[in-house]
Amino acid sequence: MDTKKLAESLSENEILVLKNLKAKATARELEQSTGLIQVEVIRALQWLDNKKLVKLKKEEKEIIDLGKLGQEYISKGLPERNLLKHLLKLKAIRFEDAQKRIGMSKEELQAALGALKKKLLVAIEHGRIILKVSADEANKKTLEEKFLEALPLEKEILTPENKFAFNELRRRKEIVDVKKKSIFSAQITDTGKKVLQALPKGKMIETITPDLLKGDEWKKAKFKRYDVAVRVPEIYGGKRQAYYAFLSDVKKELIRLGFKEMKGPTVESEFWNFDALFQPQFHVARDWSATYYANVSVKLPSKEIVNAVKRQHEKSWQYKWQLEKAKKAILRPQGTSLSVRTLANKPEIPGKYFAIVRCYRPDVIDAQHLAEFNQVEGIILDKDINFIHLLGQLKQFAEVFAPGQEIKFIPDYYPFTEPSVQLSVKHPKIGWIEIGGAGIFREEVTKPLGIDVPVIAWGLGIDRLAMFKLNVKDIRMLFSHDLEWLREAGA
Repeated sequence: MDTKKLAESLSENEILVLKNLKAKATARELEQSTGLIQVEVIRALQWLDNKKLVKLKKEEKEIIDLGKLGQEYISKGLPERNLLKHLLKLKAIRFEDAQKRIGMSKEELQAALGALKKKLLVAIEHGRIILKVSADEANKKTLEEKFLEALPLEKEILTPENKFAFNELRRRKEIVDVKKKSIFSAQITDTGKKVLQALPKGKMIETITPDLLKGDEWKKAKFKRYDVAVRVPEIYGGKRQAYYAFLSDVKKELIRLGFKEMKGPTVESEFWNFDALFQPQFHVARDWSATYYANVSVKLPSKEIVNAVKRQHEKSWQYKWQLEKAKKAILRPQGTSLSVRTLANKPEIPGKYFAIVRCYRPDVIDAQHLAEFNQVEGIILDKDINFIHLLGQLKQFAEVFAPGQEIKFIPDYYPFTEPSVQLSVKHPKIGWIEIGGAGIFREEVTKPLGIDVPVIAWGLGIDRLAMFKLNVKDIRMLFSHDLEWLREAGA
């Protein structure tokens, strides 16, 4: 676009900022010279930068920030100045009368006395505050007063000679402090200077209104030129966090496939976590995965189910089963507890059930492991179901949630399934990842719960499946606060 057309494409605020820029200025200086508010100046500078009429620079700087009391003291003076004014009239004032007479808080009076005593301007004698210097000396402005008078609401950290006053005030609450702020500055380019010279005379119309079109005035008007090819700032609309959107999609897909959702508590009993799953009370894995004990009481199922599980343990594992251990409460280390709860609650046969649950284990956190993670748990009950059906179901999940990736099944062992299998999927960046375990529930699990048909079951690390879907190589990224990733992921 040539200089004339570019000049005709500028908005009213852009023209105002460009005229006041001259050579180089900060956004704060432009606010003062243009009369625009901060957001209008920044937006105009961004548009001018897009059109290469200015070079916009952003710096992170420490600035002095006035607190609530600091802003108040700029208008009415520091407490020590108000105390000095009264002492100049009275020469002395009783300590207990000072706060009420001068009209300041106890904290302000103490701060004022401390500041004046430090400068040897006052003393406390026989319970009275006494002025110790001449009127001329008392009327001299302190360094702190000079500092506040010279200070706008925001100012870069000052030179060493003012630092003493700043530090003195900073020791007192809500007067001054330091904070980081983005400082914008801009410098006009050669193209900007040419456009400045080519700006059209008179006001350009930016918005066409019905009133404008009613008469003939629009025929003589000058309209702002619009450049549809100019690069504009990106606008990021709100959307769901990518990983939680993925979990929602998984849930919808499982429901579409005919599964019903299972529900259960996060704080679970060892009975449902381990005993009902035929894991003996002396098994070492119980101590590891039950690291997160909870100091609460939990309710066990009916005596009939508890006694059936007890008999099965004592018959198969040959030890004395303990009710008290089964009652212990823990943060759920696996989603399989929901499956056995469902089996004990007279499920439909045939039936298909799933749950997406939060689990807790003392894992060492790395690219593939978290101490707190999500698991997708599922069971299918049917009199004719078998291990081939299980492999087919796992393959279907892999094709849906990790499409196009290589998968493999590896024989595995779990106390509650036989046969058992591990599902692994090959990630394109980090290689093979174990997604989870599966198998057919042993009769030692199903019989005590009143189930007489085969049950295939699986527990998959859905966080790891999400790594494929969202194309990340570190599982921790799923819970990242990285704004760029949150904007781009799942788009």
